[in-house]
Amino acid sequence: MTPVLIELTIEEFTQATDLSRDSLMQMVEEGILVPGQKSGQWRFQAQLVARARRASRLHRDLGIDWSGIALALELLDELEQTRRENRRLRQRLGRFLED
Repeated sequence: MTPVLIELTIEEFTQATDLSRDSLMQMVEEGILVPGQKSGQWRFQAQLVARARRASRLHRDLGIDWSGIALALELLDELEQTRRENRRLRQRLGRFLED
């Protein structure tokens, strides 16, 4: 079964994330969010809502500027990927040691 791709307009996205248009534009400029385009209009995948909220919290609560947030999110993404790989390797090692 093909996964359903939900895309939001700028208005829908700002409403879902409680972001101002200015904050959204800054996130796009810094590469924190990468919109797609449809009929010449930006569209945001629904899964970016969580990323936008996380970026907004870092900006608001910790006072990190948008370029710093881009770096922080990149590092957090790498950490999560490393953790997933570590779990996968532990499972493989566990199966190997059982044999």
